[in-house]
Amino acid sequence: MRKLYFTILLTISIFQQLTAQFLTSSSLPIVVINTNGLSIVDEPKIKTDFKIYYNGQGKSNNVSDKPHYDGFAGIEYRGSSSQMFPKKSIGIELWNEKSESIEASLLGMPKESDWILFASYNEKSFMHNVLTMRVAREMGLYASRTQYVEVIINNVYMGVYVFMEKIKRDEGRVNIANLKETDLTGDDITGGYIFKVDKNTGSNLGSWRSKYPNYFATNTYTTYLYESPKTITSQQKTYLKNYVDNAENALQSENYRDKTNGYRKYIDTRSFIQLFLLNELSKNVDGYRISTYFYKDKDSKGGKIKAGPPWDYDITYGNGNYCNGDNPFGFAYRFNYTCPDDFWQVPFWWERMLSDSAYVKELGQEYSFQRKFGTLQNDRLTKHIDTLTNILKEPIVRNFQKWPILGTFVWPQPTPYAGTWEQEVNELRNFLNQRLQWLDNNIQTNFAITANEPQLAEITITAFPNPLLERININIQSLFSEKANIKLTDNLGKVIFEGNEMLQIGNNDFYIELSEKEVVSGIKILTIESGTKRITKKLVHQ
Repeated sequence: MRKLYFTILLTISIFQQLTAQFLTSSSLPIVVINTNGLSIVDEPKIKTDFKIYYNGQGKSNNVSDKPHYDGFAGIEYRGSSSQMFPKKSIGIELWNEKSESIEASLLGMPKESDWILFASYNEKSFMHNVLTMRVAREMGLYASRTQYVEVIINNVYMGVYVFMEKIKRDEGRVNIANLKETDLTGDDITGGYIFKVDKNTGSNLGSWRSKYPNYFATNTYTTYLYESPKTITSQQKTYLKNYVDNAENALQSENYRDKTNGYRKYIDTRSFIQLFLLNELSKNVDGYRISTYFYKDKDSKGGKIKAGPPWDYDITYGNGNYCNGDNPFGFAYRFNYTCPDDFWQVPFWWERMLSDSAYVKELGQEYSFQRKFGTLQNDRLTKHIDTLTNILKEPIVRNFQKWPILGTFVWPQPTPYAGTWEQEVNELRNFLNQRLQWLDNNIQTNFAITANEPQLAEITITAFPNPLLERININIQSLFSEKANIKLTDNLGKVIFEGNEMLQIGNNDFYIELSEKEVVSGIKILTIESGTKRITKKLVHQ
């Protein structure tokens, strides 16, 4: 009897796999690729027959239907660490018969030639990238449009993929000026550029290194990679490097907060805040330091450095077993503090901007707006996940018949390993709920400051919270150059911090780091003694 039972199970398993192998119809668009005997590699692209079957949103698709697209494409494997997986992501360039690049509008997306089939092998809910891109677009950033598809290569079913736009300069994508090789002077040379912080896998346009070390990490300097245009000249490389150097010089200067000549002269703060919120919402363990893009348009079109587009969110929402990637608490931008020995570190930009009270206030206001009225409302995020669940529930069964990895370890998934796709989706929901609660408690702007004695004419003190509550920023305006003792205690007199600062004449800025145990609501007492002067401030978290 047991032998018969085993035979039945084996027969069912084989039938399920064969059903997936010979896919003919789907609720998703079907991508069919024929390599004509050639092997797919990571460069160069190979010429393939390329078809898409798609009858419109909500309609069934069949390989006997008239193709939505029928032509040629150059394809290659793409990605860095993800290429170790048996199911690999694929780069696509639409070609004509002569292997020349052509453009087409696919699956309702704007016309272009370059596309990506994202495998999502190590992200088993299949939602992390798609969800984050939707949130980003609702927030006002450009982010790749996405569409789930099922893929057949050489008559072999390969599973569910995410068909998505490649990051590229284009009116429908990163909408900046088309920088030509002849644009070498004046306003012409000032844009548009795309550059990034990333691993150098697949990059061949060159790079340069920041001259400033990153915070908390020993002797590490960020490397910036040229990304676009692909025909960038030496003069254009020099221009972009010098512009970014000037932005970093401004960030490191004493008057970096100055709204005219400080870092805001070079950096678009709103885009940086929005990318920050995406990385923190998703607890992106690779955020800021890998797959992080920036772009710059011509000066006549604004010309400041903008953060984005967002990219690569598979190791997010708890799907990382290193450097607290699975913990819904803590800030992703503090990666250097958590993992100071990692080779790729977060650029100093983010820490530096977060010590500017005006930037901090702007960040807090943006987060508050998105939580109350925008894309970060709980109901809106839940609706996105519900929608994606309904889209995937039928085809995802075939994917995991092809790739039976549920309940097993796939790097870098933390334990425990969900045994079903539904459990994977629930893990995403639970992580997101915990994450938002933690962010609500740690991104705040209300911080009342009261004094128990009058302000002295010689010293003026202001204190404000980083809305991230992990530190208290102190600004002291002093008429003297002298040593000051700074002490922070709780309302019971317990010393949280004590240290000395050498005050200079004029403006003095520093901050007090707080541990997780100390980041709590309640009263804190700030005492500053300098010479014969003693000032006490009561700080109240609200």
